[in-house]
Amino acid sequence: MQQPRYKGSILVTGCSSGFGKLIARTMGRCGYRVYAGMRSIHERNVDAARELSDWAVAQNATIDILELDVDSEESVNGAVRAIRDAGGEIDVVVNNAAITAWGPTEAFDFEQLASVYNTNVFGPWRVNKAVLPQMRARRSGLIIHVTSVVGRVLRTGALYAASKWAAEGLAESMAHEVRRFGIDVVLLEPGAYPTPWVGRGITPADKQIVAEYEKAAAPPPESVKPGPGYRYPDPQEVADEVRRLVELPGGQRPLRSVVGHIFTEGVAEYNEAYEKMRRQLIEALARPDQAIPWV
Repeated sequence: MQQPRYKGSILVTGCSSGFGKLIARTMGRCGYRVYAGMRSIHERNVDAARELSDWAVAQNATIDILELDVDSEESVNGAVRAIRDAGGEIDVVVNNAAITAWGPTEAFDFEQLASVYNTNVFGPWRVNKAVLPQMRARRSGLIIHVTSVVGRVLRTGALYAASKWAAEGLAESMAHEVRRFGIDVVLLEPGAYPTPWVGRGITPADKQIVAEYEKAAAPPPESVKPGPGYRYPDPQEVADEVRRLVELPGGQRPLRSVVGHIFTEGVAEYNEAYEKMRRQLIEALARPDQAIPWV
C-alpha cells in the first residue's frame, strides 16, 4: 500500500486538552503528521488519548499519541527516540505544555516554585535539546513556544508570569543562536482564553499569607456584563495561528506573534518597540567605542 504524503511532521506537547488538543486536530486535519504528546496516556489521560485517537481515525488524520512528560528528561528523550526509531522526523515542535500558578509569590513554597519552572521553562528546554540535533543536521526546522501575554506585560499571577518571562528569554536567546542552521524559533503569545487549563494549577501553600494579601488589596472592580454582539474569545484562534506560522516560509516568521482580543491591547506595539530597541542596542555594541575591552 502506498504511504500517505504529508505536508510535514509536528510534535505537540500537552495535547490532553486545551490549546494542545486543538493544535493537534487542526494540523492533523490539514494534512500534517502529528505526534501528540501527553502524560499518563494509560492512566489519568487514557480517555483523552482515546478520544483524540478516535477523532483522528474518523477524520482520516494521522495523529500518533505519545507518552511525553516534559518534566522528565527520560520521557522527552524516549518520545523523540521512538519517533526516530519508527522512521519519522520532526519538522516542527510546538511547546505547549504548561501549568498555572496564581496567588502572591510570597505564599508559594520553594517546591511549588520549582515545579512551575520545571514545566514551563525547563520542559521546553528539554524538548528543544532533544530535537535540535536532527534539525541542525537537516538545516531546517521550526520551534514554536506557546507562552502568554503575561510573559511580556505583568500585573497578576506573578509566579506563573515570571516563568513565562523566563521561557520567553530562553526562547529568544535560542532563536538568535539556531538561525545560522536554518531553524526558526517563534514565540506565540495568547491573551485570555476559556480553556480547561484556566481552572487548574498550583495554589499557594501558605493560606495565611494569601489572606493577608487579600485583606490589603483594593476592592475588585465591579463586574460588567458584555453587551449584545460581544464576541467571546475562541481558543481555536491559537491553533489557527500555529498553522499560519508553520506555513510561512522559513526565515520570514516573526519572533513574536500575539493572538486574541482579551488582555492583548498594546502588546504587539510593545513587542515592536522592544524589537526596535534591541536592534539599536546590537548596532551600538558593534561600535568600537562600545566594545567591552576586558573580555
